[in-house]
Amino acid sequence: MMGLAQMLRVLRGRALLFTAIVLVVLTGVAVISLLSPKKYVAELAMVVALNGNDPMKEQALAPALVPTYLATQTEIIRSRNVALKVIQKLGLDTSPEIVEAFRDSGADTDLNSWLVENLLRNVDAKTARSSNIIRIGYSSSDPYRSAQMANAFAEAYIQTSLELQVDPARRQVTWFEQQVAQLREELVSSQSRLSKYQSDHGVLGVDAARMDVENARLQEISNQLVAVQAQMFDANSRTQQITSSEQLDSLPDLMKNPTIQSLKAELARAESKLAEVSERYGVNHPQYIASSAEVASLKSKLNVEIGVTRGSLVQSAAQARRQVGDVQKAMEEQKDRIIALKRQQDELAVLNRDVESSRTAYDAALQQANQTKLESRVDRTNVAILNQATPPLFPDSPKILLNMAVGLFAGVALAIGLILTLEVCNRRLRSAEDLADFIDLPVLAELPPLPAAARRHRRREVQRALKLQPNVAPAN
Repeated sequence: MMGLAQMLRVLRGRALLFTAIVLVVLTGVAVISLLSPKKYVAELAMVVALNGNDPMKEQALAPALVPTYLATQTEIIRSRNVALKVIQKLGLDTSPEIVEAFRDSGADTDLNSWLVENLLRNVDAKTARSSNIIRIGYSSSDPYRSAQMANAFAEAYIQTSLELQVDPARRQVTWFEQQVAQLREELVSSQSRLSKYQSDHGVLGVDAARMDVENARLQEISNQLVAVQAQMFDANSRTQQITSSEQLDSLPDLMKNPTIQSLKAELARAESKLAEVSERYGVNHPQYIASSAEVASLKSKLNVEIGVTRGSLVQSAAQARRQVGDVQKAMEEQKDRIIALKRQQDELAVLNRDVESSRTAYDAALQQANQTKLESRVDRTNVAILNQATPPLFPDSPKILLNMAVGLFAGVALAIGLILTLEVCNRRLRSAEDLADFIDLPVLAELPPLPAAARRHRRREVQRALKLQPNVAPAN
């Protein structure tokens, strides 16, 4: 295996061949570069606003999503949709020259697909790191054509971006309008049910104040019931006492009656007088008969008065029982009224909740429908053209200096490889190290180089010897 010093000696020994190979490669690269058609690249710069493209929201884009968003925009620029808009805008599908070129190409596809493929092959979109600027470049043999196509791609991209933003909102408008109409009908239906219920029951609403009044009235009736029940129990007790008791003199109602007490006093005097008369006279005596008749009359009056008192108590007891019944009936009616009011309150609450729920859903749908309708009318995007594309003054390719540099590197590499290959195939002695490698013996001494004249003479002798013995390799 050759070392670096040996390789340098080989290259120095074949310097002429090395130079020739490098010059041939450079000449070929130069000729190809000069003969290659020139390509002009026009570039356009656009600024993408990263705070969102919705004028009603203005929501900033998260920093982590910026690279993905910009990469998506560059893919949209190189999409078929944008290319078709460029074709339609510039009328490329109706150009006689392009139609003729399409026929000559023999492509087994339609004209638009062929044009899209050719346009996308020449367009490029890129972004710089830490920048929200997108650059659109178009390559063409005509500088004016490249500028025209770059500007057309930018306009088509802006139009496509606007469509991608607005078209979903436009499709949603119809759906939202249907939902709003349906929710409006539900709201009207719930309001009609509420109005009908209020009209059928003659109520506008059951508030807490009215319930308090009805509850207070119920409490008042309950108190009245307790009072009349106490009166009824008292009247029944007094009636029972005056009816079943034999000691009438001890009954409170009789003792409190002045008429009965007066009659009892007169009866006591008449009985006392009758006793006195009975001691003096016989039963047939006129005074005895008169006294006896007076006692009988007073007893009759007393019994009548006691009967009237008893009847009054019985009547009072019956009246108390009727009052208890009336108050109990009023109490039941009041309870039914409160239950009905609570039922009305519950039903009105349900109907009111239905109305409020329908109104809330309708308002939310209407608000979203209005917002979607506004979004469908948006006529601007978050993209603005910073610099229009202009016809370039110098071609972008071929790049002669770059090609020559690459050609020089390729020529040097080719020359080195070719020379080393030739050296391996036909090895020559160029130093003491090569001799040691060939004979596998140590070199004892090395003579100094011959003078130039001697080297020329020796070279001629070698050439003469080669003619006689072609298989002998010359030595330098």
